[in-house]
Order: sequence, then structure tokens, then C-alpha cells
Amino acid sequence: MASASSTRRVATPKWLSCWLEFPFRIKNNQTGEYVEEATAHAMDYSARGPINQCGSFVGSAMIRLAAVKAMKAGTPTIYGMKPSSVLTVASLIVNISAGVTMPFVGALVDHTDHRKIMGTVSAFIMTVAVAVQIAISEDTWLAVWIFEIIGGYFLIMHQVCTMAYLPDLTHESAEMGHYTARFMIDQYFVQACFTLIIILVSTYWDHQDNGVIASTIATARLSAGMATGIGCVLFTYAWTFLFRKRPKLREIPEGSNIFTTGFRQIAVTTKHVFSKYRALRWFVVALLFSPEAGAGVVLSIAVTFLTFHVRMTVTEIAIVSIIMLFCNVPGALISKFMCRKVNPLNSFRCAEMFYAMVNALIAGTVSGPEKKGLVYPYAAMAGLAFGWMFPSQRTLTVAIIPKGQETEMMGLISFFGQILGWLPALLFTIMNENGVDMRWSMSLVSYFLATSCCLTFMCGSYEDAVQLVAHTSDEYLKQYSRNSGVDNFFDEEQIKDENDGTDGSGTNTPPSTEGKEDGVVEMA
Repeated sequence: MASASSTRRVATPKWLSCWLEFPFRIKNNQTGEYVEEATAHAMDYSARGPINQCGSFVGSAMIRLAAVKAMKAGTPTIYGMKPSSVLTVASLIVNISAGVTMPFVGALVDHTDHRKIMGTVSAFIMTVAVAVQIAISEDTWLAVWIFEIIGGYFLIMHQVCTMAYLPDLTHESAEMGHYTARFMIDQYFVQACFTLIIILVSTYWDHQDNGVIASTIATARLSAGMATGIGCVLFTYAWTFLFRKRPKLREIPEGSNIFTTGFRQIAVTTKHVFSKYRALRWFVVALLFSPEAGAGVVLSIAVTFLTFHVRMTVTEIAIVSIIMLFCNVPGALISKFMCRKVNPLNSFRCAEMFYAMVNALIAGTVSGPEKKGLVYPYAAMAGLAFGWMFPSQRTLTVAIIPKGQETEMMGLISFFGQILGWLPALLFTIMNENGVDMRWSMSLVSYFLATSCCLTFMCGSYEDAVQLVAHTSDEYLKQYSRNSGVDNFFDEEQIKDENDGTDGSGTNTPPSTEGKEDGVVEMA
């Protein structure tokens, strides 16, 4: 249910929507009609997939080039850190910066009508940052590292903008589970196809015997170029034709300004949630330790572990990635089934513990390059866990937040996701710089997952949590109809019907659908 005050869709050339939009269209389970902004989310997720995956190829190249640079300089460090700490330091910078500034970003989303502009700009900067990485080389790796940080920050900002649109799709947890599972499946499919092409090309380059570094650089450049192209097409279409401009949800409170109101709102919302909503309170606390806390942290740790500890080539890392991606799809289907069978909260718990177990097995049994073969079955298990965990988390989020307060609640959840998002990267870096076996550093992820799962048991009953916020849906609709002028609109229509001599029974001729494709519902 998108905002009634949102702008109408920009007209799409029919030939363009037929071949580009069609594969991403998603039906509403209840009406059987396609929902435009659900399609927009699917395209946005699918654009982010290759950009996320590109980070593993470019990251592997960066840490190898940093190691070469340090070796030529005759020192074990580069710019004061070990080459194996380069990626985790980047994640540390990104997540501390995001944690400090996201309340301000949330204020812009909440208190201005710039939500769509911010989503568009963040997607543009993210894509440009990836495009710059095409120039990676031994001389430019530091500049690429800086743009990796810039892109990582704007990825988090972009996620805040898209999450603000998410609750407008539906208030039903089952329907949201359907949407989020489909978003993830689309993302994983595009990401898997992207990775498969990288594997095929990089395998050919490996056979040319140009050396590991040359092959790694070529693969990183190819991945950055492809991710840039996919991002340009899908981001541009979704944010030009499908996402709607939204009005500001509320005015800036008296005595505040755009720079401070976000922090004040976080404090007020936190107090409100912690005093009235037990399940939501403990859920946001659990998110402090979730694997999604801190964008790119798990990826940076995994790429560093596979590159330095397991001694995998970029092609082998790509094979690990594609195994995970193909297993993400059945994982998303497991999430959809489990959310219906045992509720989203229990589904999320099971997924977290499953992933904690897989990560513990990796840390405990992959002792070095000679155990490289174990990584591949573990990658399949980790892929199932990822595909299962994140749709369950998003479905749970929408189910237990009070309706009509989605934007501030999503802002609170994003903020809590960043408060300690930098901690795994910091601990990994400290342990790595002090020569601790990287297997112990890798095991940190399992400790964070187990902590997150244990905290969710403080949420209480899922049914009670949903019931607690159920009344807010009707209150929200009534309040929104008053604020948006919908009531006045129907009053005016009734007067018009009376003047025209009609009975106002709703049997008037339906609006024309000329120029619209069959079965596509505009979210007005």
C-alpha cells in the first residue's frame, strides 16, 4: 500500500518495459496483479547483487597488490597496517562513518520530500565508485581502496532509502515474506549469472599463465566493468520509472533543525520502543550482533581468510561465491516456508544458528591450503543460511513494527545495525595485527551470531508481538486518510454524484486503462 500522496509513475516506453521490466515483475498473492514498486525493489536488489559481488574480486586484488607493494618496500606493513588488514580497516571506516551520520540521513528521508532523490543519488555515487575500480593496478590500488570506502558508505545510505519504501508494499507478514523472498531470489540469480561469467573468463586467463597478480587484476577490472553496466541499467530504470516521489512524513519539530532532529528522533523512538514494544526492543538489540550489522564486514573477513589463510586464487574464490549464490535460492524458499510454518521469529533464529554452526566448522576444520576442498561444501551450507536468514529478518521486521511509524522504525533498525557494525572488523584487525591465527579471527562471526540468536529469545511470543501492533494498522489508515485529504476527496465525489443524479453506490464506470499493461497495478 504505497502512499496516496506519492507522485504518479513516469511514463515508460512500452517496448522498454516489455523486455527489461517484465523479468522482475512480482505479483501480489492476494490480488494476482503486478505491483510496480515491488518490481522496483526487485530491480534495485538485482543491481546491488553484482556490486556486492564485485567487492570480493576487487578486494582480493587490493590485498594482493598491497602485499606486493609491502614486499617491494621490504616491510611487513603498508601505510601502517598489514596487507591482510586492508579490507577490514576499510569496513571499519565505512561502518563508523555510517553509524555517526545515518540519523541525519534518516532525518532527510523522514522530514523532507527528497527520499527518491536520495535513493537516486546514492545509487549513482555507488555505481561511479565501482566504475572507478576498473582502473585498479599496482599504482592505483590505494585510490581504489578509497573509492571502495566511498561506495560502501553510500551502499548503506541507499539501503536506508529503499528500506523506507519497503513497508508501503504491504502490512501482511505472509505477503511481505513473499516479496522479500522474491527480491532475494532475483538478486541471487543475477549475482550468480554475473559470477559465472567471471569464472569462465578468469579460468581462460589462468590458462594463459600470465601470473596470479595479472589474472587477479584482470578479473577485478572485468567484474567492476560488468557491475557498473548492470547498475547503470537497473538502477536507472527502477529509480526513473518505478519508485515514486514521497511527501515528507512530518515537519521538523519546533526548536530542532535538519541536522539535530534525526538524533533526537532516534532517542525518542528508542525510548518509545523500549517502553512499549518488548519484542521489537529485544529484536533491535539482537541486530547489534547480526551478520548484516555493518555492510561488507562478513565479506571482507571471508575474502581475507580465503586469500591469505586458505591461499585461494581469485577464480577459486569466485567458485566459492557462485556455490553460495546458487544455494541462496533454495535458502530463500526455505525462509518463505519456515515463515509460514513456524513464524518469522523462529525462522530467523534457526537461520542464525545454522549459519553460526557453518562458520564454526569453517574456522575449526579449514586449517590451511591443504584443507581447501572443505571450503566448497561449507560454501553451499553458508549459501543456504544467507538465503534463509535475510528474508526472515525483513519479514519479521515488518510484522512487529507499529504501523504508521514505519519510517522512524526502519531508521531505528538501520541505526542499531550500525552501532556495533564496526566491532567484528575491529576485533579481526586487532587479532590479525598481533599475529593471532586467522581461524580464531574467522570464528568471531559465530560468536556474534550466537549472541544475536540468544537475545531474540527475550522477544517473547511472536503472536503477542504481532497482536500488540495490530491495532496500529487501522489507526494509521484513519489518520493517513485525514492527513492526505482522501476523506475530502470522497466527500467531493459524493457531492458530485448527487449533483449528477447518481446514487453514489460505486457502480460508476471504472477508470480507463488505456495505455496501461494488463495486470499491472499502479500504487497510488
